[in-house]
Amino acid sequence: MPKKYILIIIVLVTLASMYFIVANSNKNNNSVEQKKEVSKKQNIAVQEVEFGGEKGEKINFTNGRVEIDAEILGDGLARYYNVNLSNGDIIYFFVVKNKNGIYRAAANACQVCFGSKLGFRQEGENMICNTCGNAYPLEKIATEKGGCNPGPINPNLKVENGKITITETELEEVSGFFN
Repeated sequence: MPKKYILIIIVLVTLASMYFIVANSNKNNNSVEQKKEVSKKQNIAVQEVEFGGEKGEKINFTNGRVEIDAEILGDGLARYYNVNLSNGDIIYFFVVKNKNGIYRAAANACQVCFGSKLGFRQEGENMICNTCGNAYPLEKIATEKGGCNPGPINPNLKVENGKITITETELEEVSGFFN
């Protein structure tokens, strides 16, 4: 067989190999792009999940504040509320009076598990994450940021004329947990 034919065969085999490599590479790239698209759609679906934790009582702002009767918190049980911010976001939160008589407010969500949108429940002197089960003492509510503890709104609410007041600005600070 002449060298000329061997050279032509080598060139053809090389071209065919390159064609298959490029064709498979494009399939893999399409596969990666398709996976990214599916992932993107899944992330959107997660963000659109409705809040499944305790939604509580719907309350409204008056002059940029919500007011809650302090008297109903005397039993040490957390009371859950929800309110629409002026931008349309809904905030789910709770207010509780701990055994030391301090009124505290926190988001019904935490920085770690907020994506599950399941919030917290009260068991005795603790708030329990409905996603991971972390127990958080009432005395620490709204005193720490980060981790699996209720997102802080106000660690030391004041009572004036029998009412506890929380401002829209304070509630806006935890809006990221519910978007």
